[in-house]
Amino acid sequence: MTWNKKVLLCLVALTVVFTSVTLIFGSVHPTLAQQQAATLTKSDFTIPAGNDPWGTAFDSQGKVWLAIPSCDPSPMCSTSTPPGKLAVFNPGTLSWSATYQLPAGYAQPLFLAFDGNGNVWFPMPMNNAIGMYNPGLHTFQQWSVPTSSAGPWDVAIDHNGKIWFTEHYTNKIGSFDPITHTFKEIATPASNSQPYGITVDGNNNIWFTENNSSVARIAEYTTAGNLLEYKVRNTSASSLTPHLLTVDANGNIWWSEGFVGMIGELQIKLAVPGTNNGVAEHAYPQSCQTCGTHTSGISTDKNGLVWFDDSLQSIFGSFPQSGTGSFTTYGSPSPNSHPHDGLNVDKQNRIWFDEEFGNKLALARSTSISTPTPTPTPGAALAKDTFQRANQTFWGTASDGHTWGGDANNINVFSIVGNTGQVANGSTSYSAVLGPTTTNAEILFSGSLSSFNGTGTNIGGVLRWIDGNNWYKAYIDGSNLVVQKKINGSTTILGTAPFSPKAGTSYTLRFRVSGSTLSAKVWQTGSTEPTSWMVTATDSSLQSGFCGLRVLVQTGVVATYTSFQATSL
Repeated sequence: MTWNKKVLLCLVALTVVFTSVTLIFGSVHPTLAQQQAATLTKSDFTIPAGNDPWGTAFDSQGKVWLAIPSCDPSPMCSTSTPPGKLAVFNPGTLSWSATYQLPAGYAQPLFLAFDGNGNVWFPMPMNNAIGMYNPGLHTFQQWSVPTSSAGPWDVAIDHNGKIWFTEHYTNKIGSFDPITHTFKEIATPASNSQPYGITVDGNNNIWFTENNSSVARIAEYTTAGNLLEYKVRNTSASSLTPHLLTVDANGNIWWSEGFVGMIGELQIKLAVPGTNNGVAEHAYPQSCQTCGTHTSGISTDKNGLVWFDDSLQSIFGSFPQSGTGSFTTYGSPSPNSHPHDGLNVDKQNRIWFDEEFGNKLALARSTSISTPTPTPTPGAALAKDTFQRANQTFWGTASDGHTWGGDANNINVFSIVGNTGQVANGSTSYSAVLGPTTTNAEILFSGSLSSFNGTGTNIGGVLRWIDGNNWYKAYIDGSNLVVQKKINGSTTILGTAPFSPKAGTSYTLRFRVSGSTLSAKVWQTGSTEPTSWMVTATDSSLQSGFCGLRVLVQTGVVATYTSFQATSL
């Protein structure tokens, strides 16, 4: 879309937004939750080469990959534009660690997605191809889309490893099988739908947006092979152009709405194909009344927030996934930098987005929970998993109906094997959290390690877990029971007791936090539980968070869990 067209649409959209905010949604007032969420830091980093940064994705090590096309498709880049680049940013060092130039014969990457083997995939609409980079072999490959001038745009990878993409110029979506190197294409009912964003839900259904304002629908291609469409509105709106979309923790679909200053939501339980049942649109406040509005990127975090950005307002913000409450918005780190389609939230709950015209990658971090869970009744069960379910990649849904969070449903070292939860083929620390946030709680789990390697491996549980850099942990290594904290990425041992576990033997560990007191004990599963706590420590760095498990493994070491439960105090 050309810049002139964007500006024209934005001017038209102003009238729509100002009217709809008052008539449909009423005034916006900050709630306590939003005031808490305002604790946020932000910064940005100039890209190492090229210009017009676009899509982002995270590899298994948590590094941020950025597509740099060095052009702004409007709707196509000039044929004289050289192939684009991929750049890699290391959050640990806050620096760029690598830049990869696409070879001659390639085009400009827009969006990125990683498969289970660590390969990064990217559509290239300007040469009508799907590209792939293998970081281990340092090799590029590309495959031409069967339909000419299809304009492959956004990309997502399903649970079976197939690569899905939208065909923005020919009103289709497509998939590519990386094993057979074959394509499949599915046309939309409308001949002018202009599919844009695409994602995969927990049931492996494919969701995408139909970006043309005369169509303005959210579409689903089911695992059964049915194409279903859901109207955003029953009447058309000239500036309503659904862009990108995401899935929240409850399986509901959220999307950015382009030039109307809103984000949209589809509640799956209420959704009826062919209608807008279950659809809600939420208008956010604008800081600039003459800039226009263009909602682009969208993603969800672990704190129950939907994050989005607006390129023309040069803002980003959040809204509760519950669908009720108020917006919080922030100015982008660099003014007038055009935050665009590359907004994503990583496993550490950090918000990343591209500043397209500022030629920067932006980072924001919110340090509070937007939708606090009511304090559980003392003694109430918070979460439980017996791991008794079919073999699968990831840990999926626990026996109590909660979905595992942290890394357990994102990194493929997690699996269910023989009615146990396993972590295998990993080489670092991994977290798995379950249930709601809480303040005072106790966890009890049983598990084993196939090998103890001094400080190089351990198995444990976490309390008041906020993200990978903030938690309390109790674990056993080869010689001790340890209570540890990690605050803003820095670890401190709070207490230890001698304990010498055997490899391949199951142990049960009980870990409790009440106020500022942390207590832990461990024993061989099936034997008598010690009557006294083995380690007791005091610390008040963290006030609340999730309950869960955390394990450190090295190549060839397997962690196996047979039970987990969390209880409020």
